[in-house]
Amino acid sequence: MRHKMFNPHSVGVKVFAFYLASMLIVIAVLGYLSYVKSAQLIESKIGGVALQTVQQTAKRIESILAEYENRTLMIFSNRELQKQILDLSGDTFERLQINNRNYKFFSDLINTKNDTMNIYILSETGNSFRYSQENTQSVYNSFSNRYEREDWYRSIKEADGHSVYFGIRPSFISDDSGPEDVPRFIVGRAIKHLEEFGEIIAIMIYEINANDIMQILSEIDFNGSGSVYLVDGSNRIVADAGGGSLMTTLDIPEAGRNGGTVHKDKGGQETLFVYSTLEQSEWRLVGMADANQFMKDSRDIGRYTFYLGIAAGIVAILLAFYVARAVYRPLYTMVRVMRKAKEGDLSIRIRNTRKDEFGILYTQFNGMISNLKELIDEIYVQKLLQKELQLRMMGSQINAHFLYNTLNSVHWIARIHKVEEISTMVFGLSKYLRLSLNEGRDEVTVREVMELIDSYLSIQKVRYQGKFVIELQADEELMECKVLKYIFQPLVENAIYHGLEKKNGKGRLQVRFRNEEGCLRYEVTDDGIGVEPCKLEQLRQMAEHPDLQTDRHFALRNIAAQIRLVYGPAYRLFLKSELGQGTTAGFTIPLQKK
Repeated sequence: MRHKMFNPHSVGVKVFAFYLASMLIVIAVLGYLSYVKSAQLIESKIGGVALQTVQQTAKRIESILAEYENRTLMIFSNRELQKQILDLSGDTFERLQINNRNYKFFSDLINTKNDTMNIYILSETGNSFRYSQENTQSVYNSFSNRYEREDWYRSIKEADGHSVYFGIRPSFISDDSGPEDVPRFIVGRAIKHLEEFGEIIAIMIYEINANDIMQILSEIDFNGSGSVYLVDGSNRIVADAGGGSLMTTLDIPEAGRNGGTVHKDKGGQETLFVYSTLEQSEWRLVGMADANQFMKDSRDIGRYTFYLGIAAGIVAILLAFYVARAVYRPLYTMVRVMRKAKEGDLSIRIRNTRKDEFGILYTQFNGMISNLKELIDEIYVQKLLQKELQLRMMGSQINAHFLYNTLNSVHWIARIHKVEEISTMVFGLSKYLRLSLNEGRDEVTVREVMELIDSYLSIQKVRYQGKFVIELQADEELMECKVLKYIFQPLVENAIYHGLEKKNGKGRLQVRFRNEEGCLRYEVTDDGIGVEPCKLEQLRQMAEHPDLQTDRHFALRNIAAQIRLVYGPAYRLFLKSELGQGTTAGFTIPLQKK
């Protein structure tokens, strides 16, 4: 036992070294913290009042930034503004109504605190607008977006909907009509589509009169011997009391990044830096004051702490030896038994006569071995449930995609044509909904899938008015076989939208269910425009690897993932196409009788 414990590779030696190192580190850290704390107490004679003042001022600035955040969030979530940006209105009168409502919204937004100078809504693809306070009049009009290549524009987009603070600076907009001599605080934010998966549709620039922030900073003077600045994460000044140092870099000690006080020699004079970090961003409020000779008593405390640490280190060596010996013996017993359990002997047990924590550990180990198989089975069941949940989620996403397109079609036919085809489409949609919901079941028969596809095609017949001929076939022996509900219709939808819709002239669509060597082979064939070879190869790669994270080819990726989850990696999507000739898509899955 003694030989093994003093072996350089033994646990006893490692525990001794670790415990000794830990004790020495703790002693060093405690000594250092004690010294730092003493130094801080001494420094507080000079910087205490300054620190409290800076922290209170930081809170005031944080409240102002929180107010700016709330304003931009209200604009971010305004659905009427999104309609105007995307130009979703039906006619000129409706556009005028939306414009009036948005004008009233912006006027009410700044009514309680009249410090807004300009609000720019720079659209990615649609309409851009500008709201401005000119003298006592409010202006809300269209605006052009020609700033997409600017660095500030890209930084707002990369923030993905979060506020970006630029501080006090000149306007980003070159044709700003506001007065040049008025300081402005600029906030940027990306406006995201509230319904289309968070797509960025516009960039917002909010320009606010900065007199409030500058007034707050001017109230701090450290008895006439200091100054205060608001700096960003790169130590660049974004706000000061007079505006003379804006956009320059401030030399701040690295130790001051987390808030508090620190001293540094600056120009031959010992300077105390007082700083406070703002919660809304990486910005910090930094004050500088003369520290004079506050370090003399700190050095005496440092020497005393060093001698005390040496004495504590000697005691730590003795304690480390005792702890290493006390820990090594029960650990060696534990390792020996665990090695046997690893070799497959799950009947092994530790004879437990200890009353300390190692006795508890032995008891827990014995219980763990006896319950190991049960835990393995439980984990296996959890993974199966996780797969089922993932399958349900993907199925619901595919269904929602189709419902959106159908309802959109019903809406426009109702408004433009006002004909009886609406009756047919609504009937087909209601039947489709009934078959889709199907009491919440994910598996249905092939007969029910054909009814589902037929309902979907009845809607598309009305929409496309005989643009293509439909051929729906199925072997009779397949009718009562069980299949997943949502993996069939999306292939028909893709054939119509990506193949036949863009074809000149009348087309043909074939949907077939066949019994092929004990498996169900499902094929959807169209004689549409086909797929380019490079894009076809991308689709095949996606079908081979549906777990790759991508926002493209959503329906096909989900179908491939569902087939792999339920039927295994041997079953997958296949795609064949010739440009200008047509496309065939489908899959083969094992037969399951009802």
